[in-house]
Amino acid sequence: MPKPILKIALDVPLDRLFDYLSGGLIVQIGQRVLVPFGRRSQIGIVVGVADSSEFAIEKLKPITQAFTDEQPLDVQMLNLVKFSADYYQYPFGQALLAALPARLRQIAPATSRKQYAYQLTDLGQQADVELIAKRQRVLRSVLAALQTAKQLTEVELDAIASTARKAAKALVNLGYAKSEQVLAAQRVPAILATPEPPLNNEQAQAVASITKDIHAFKAWLLHGITGSGKTEVYIRLMQHVLQDATSQVNTAQKPNIQNHGAQILVLVPEINLTPQLEARFRARLPQFTLVSLHSSLSESERLHHWQLAQSGVAQIIIGTRLSIFTPLPHLKLIIIDEEHDSSYKQQDSMRYHARDVALVRAKRLNIPVVLGSATPALESWYNAVGNQAQSDKATFNQNQANKYGLLSLKQRAVTAAQLPQIDCIDTTKVNLQQGLTPQLIAALRLRLARKEQSLLFINRRGYSPVLLCSACHWIAACTRCSSKLVVHLGQRKLRCHHCGHEQKIPHQCPSCGDADLHPTGHGTQRLEQTLALLLPTARIARVDRDSISRKHALVDILDRVHNQEIDILVGTQMLAKGHDFPNLTLVGVIDTDSALHSPDFRASERLFAQLMQVAGRAGRADKAGQVIIQTAFPDHALFNALRRQDYESYANDLLQEREQVQFPPYVFMALLRAEANDYALVQQFLQFAFEQARGLSNEVLVYDPVRPQMERLKGMERGHVLMQASHRPALQKLLKHLVGKIRTQAIAAKVRWSVDVNPLEF
Repeated sequence: MPKPILKIALDVPLDRLFDYLSGGLIVQIGQRVLVPFGRRSQIGIVVGVADSSEFAIEKLKPITQAFTDEQPLDVQMLNLVKFSADYYQYPFGQALLAALPARLRQIAPATSRKQYAYQLTDLGQQADVELIAKRQRVLRSVLAALQTAKQLTEVELDAIASTARKAAKALVNLGYAKSEQVLAAQRVPAILATPEPPLNNEQAQAVASITKDIHAFKAWLLHGITGSGKTEVYIRLMQHVLQDATSQVNTAQKPNIQNHGAQILVLVPEINLTPQLEARFRARLPQFTLVSLHSSLSESERLHHWQLAQSGVAQIIIGTRLSIFTPLPHLKLIIIDEEHDSSYKQQDSMRYHARDVALVRAKRLNIPVVLGSATPALESWYNAVGNQAQSDKATFNQNQANKYGLLSLKQRAVTAAQLPQIDCIDTTKVNLQQGLTPQLIAALRLRLARKEQSLLFINRRGYSPVLLCSACHWIAACTRCSSKLVVHLGQRKLRCHHCGHEQKIPHQCPSCGDADLHPTGHGTQRLEQTLALLLPTARIARVDRDSISRKHALVDILDRVHNQEIDILVGTQMLAKGHDFPNLTLVGVIDTDSALHSPDFRASERLFAQLMQVAGRAGRADKAGQVIIQTAFPDHALFNALRRQDYESYANDLLQEREQVQFPPYVFMALLRAEANDYALVQQFLQFAFEQARGLSNEVLVYDPVRPQMERLKGMERGHVLMQASHRPALQKLLKHLVGKIRTQAIAAKVRWSVDVNPLEF
């Protein structure tokens, strides 16, 4: 009888599986195993079993260990990662292992804290609570609770009394109860439940439309202006799904603590949005177990939360992009908040887009997915509205139209809240005071007098973006990147925000020796300093990557804002979305003009979304809001649309431009990137790839190899080849053959190369 051959995925840069013998161990598909690999041992995942191998059976090695105490990965997750690896042209083994918590990639059993659940025996079911002495109040309460609930976890016992666990163990000793080890959520501080606000007509219509088809796949684009109550729509949908599933579980004869009937995955673009959403969900849905998954968690916390999700104990999972690969056995709904955000796109390793993977996962599970945004990505907008805004209907492929259901929220959820007034100040016609216009300074003083709060937005951290010599115009440049060094005056350092290189600020110009060196331009640190001089009584807080490096620093600052302990916030895009400050009535935007003339065709789309988001922080309660934008181009079409808060018209205009020049979403693109210490190697590699790609397909346009705008990054010389096709299958077919050819070439081992399908940045 032939021995079974295990097909195992390993974290190595080879797009293949490895054959091993079971060694007499019983393993399942999805099981984590330890295998010998060369001179070392490595963690792998069993993804298949075969009767034969292309290698001689005597040459195959047996696995060293199988972690049979751990729950194996489900087939749905394995298939999703396999699809993503194939689509994004990345080795399956590396993609699969990268999707796991760090503890599961280490050569050790992945153990979590031991948690127990208690349930009554037949003797306990028949026991009379009144026969227990009245002085044993906790013991009586636990027995009564178990007779009602059938099963209680340690977390639920803690809610009864601090000594309830001890009482449960006493019941076990009496033979009234038995215990079993389970995964259980950590106890979180009780949050005061908030009342359910009434839905306006638009919100009610959105909820009704989605719940009508809640048991089938459908992609919904929830387009709502800032402050329109998209989160409330999410909560109502979650209530509907979870309560419906809970009622079904409760009617079952044998309820199981590991099966709560339904799970919901909520994706957020950035970590700093999770605390606010967590608090709101816990307040409105306190009866359901919620966990978060993001990089700010410790390794043990992330493993525990991941296992809670994998086992089905966690019913609400909030996470950043990697969470899309979390095994969720009872997933019934996916919500993607701020779906337009570029943070959903992974920019190294497997360059997947979490939004696109979520759509694939939802379709395979036949469940709905909700994409929420005030400024949807043009690809999503195109899929929702089709080509209705285009002039030439004949050129449009009707199969692409109206893939998504479109739901619009055009009014603010708080009845008294109005959209803010947006004013664009022409910086060429006024005298700036330390980079601020007189109008903005006057508006800040007015808010201080009214005891209202202000937010100044500048998407550039540090003190100044450039150190300039006034004599010879020398500029401090990074020696490792094609970029300028940013002045961090407080630390007396010049720092590269791309590679992290640091050096001291020179006392004189390295080029001409002149001592007249000037920090030029503004960053968050300089703006904070300027405000402290202009408004000495104001309480100012800065929010950027430098100021919130400490854990919980951002939460602390946001709490101070809500407690009216801060008058003016100075920050980057971290403050542009997701935050609700009722007393904030003024938003000032500093220096955004560079994006208007960027070579990146997506720059204006991103700028409009960013400005709409940050403008939406003003006037979200019953106080009128104002937005002041400083620009040298106040009559630009982008600012005209922004003043009208008219995303639809601006998006439709951009779609017309994209169609005329054949840019996404009208075509599909892939970028082959390469970098090395020597650009000659990059040239040789890209030339080979270019010639191969040209000969592989007549349906794909392959551009000549070029250097990107940032030619050198972190000491590596860079180049790329762009490929473009009008049909996705044609591009995928070419990439599959091209990547296969590249992997066989010796030159591929001399450069660092990658494929970026549907790139967001060039």
